[in-house]
Amino acid sequence: GIEVADRLEKNNIIVNYQALPDDEAFTASSGLRLGVQEMTRFGMKEDDFRQLAEYMAAVILNGRDVSQSVSSFRGQFLEMQYCLPEEQARPLIDELIGSLFRR
Repeated sequence: GIEVADRLEKNNIIVNYQALPDDEAFTASSGLRLGVQEMTRFGMKEDDFRQLAEYMAAVILNGRDVSQSVSSFRGQFLEMQYCLPEEQARPLIDELIGSLFRR
């Protein structure tokens, strides 16, 4: 877990190492955790996760350097999805705040 997480980080893939039930201690973690909710929020879809898995396999199984490819890939996902844009959210926020002070 820890060693693989470090190798992935050097290739611009950030994961957390995670202890699994049979691990002796957290410092001997053998699992990895991905923050997929954040990736989804920035627009990654099923095929994009397949591509990410290929990059991870290239690093983990083949020891390849995919850092430039990952940086380029990540550049496709810069706009947050599944949330209101500022111009739509602002009137709702103002209305909510205003309702708190009305009697």
